Amino acid sequence: MVYMTRIAYKSSYRSLVELRRAYERLGLSQTTDAREATLLIDEGLSLRWACRTLDSSYEYGEWHIIADAGELDYPPLRPEEEIWAALLERHPVPDDEHTRHTAQLLGKTVEELHRENLRAHYLSPTHDRGLKTNWKLVCWDPIVRDWDVAAQQLADFVRTHKPPRLTPEQRVMEAGWRRVQLLRQLDAAEESLGRLMRNAACAATDSTGRLRRGLKSDLARWTGLSRPTVDEWLASGGCCEDPVDTGDDETL
Repeated sequence: MVYMTRIAYKSSYRSLVELRRAYERLGLSQTTDAREATLLIDEGLSLRWACRTLDSSYEYGEWHIIADAGELDYPPLRPEEEIWAALLERHPVPDDEHTRHTAQLLGKTVEELHRENLRAHYLSPTHDRGLKTNWKLVCWDPIVRDWDVAAQQLADFVRTHKPPRLTPEQRVMEAGWRRVQLLRQLDAAEESLGRLMRNAACAATDSTGRLRRGLKSDLARWTGLSRPTVDEWLASGGCCEDPVDTGDDETL
């Protein structure tokens, strides 16, 4: 089997959201090898080999950085004619008295002033003396930046760079982190199951307050829980401490 590099994005910052969308459009396989490091991409498009960890003392929170892997270029600007057509459609030239007065004071036309404002917001420089500008100052909007180019650069990197193998200690870090995620999912599933069981009990209770005959046995069979556990969850709320909601609840 041919494995692909596992890719993770450090946050939900705009640059990473757009890169993820563009990369997903390429439709590349995501079958990964748990024994290999993850390619972690940060907000400034820097690349690092990393593995998950529960030790929050690391600079990257739940990520243990193994090695730097380089960086992607900032996505290039789209052609000027495409940019301005899209920008002026999104932000039409204003025609209010305040804007006309401001333009007159500055010795400009309203359209010139409007374009200058749009340029300052959307087309700020990405490099200064050959170095990347701080990523917080860059406009990542796909209306001006071609994210397909950045996604292709990422795909080329993945194709030409093999991830490092995790050491035994790093594999323990990953496994420990995955275990906690599974336990959290189990807790959430049991909380939802408890709520659904109590809803079912409410719906199967007659006007005298008696449960339908055989309901508890049915719940035990349907949920895989023991009969004493079913009794406990229905009596005390179990994993569901909230008041019983007798409305429809389809989530689990």
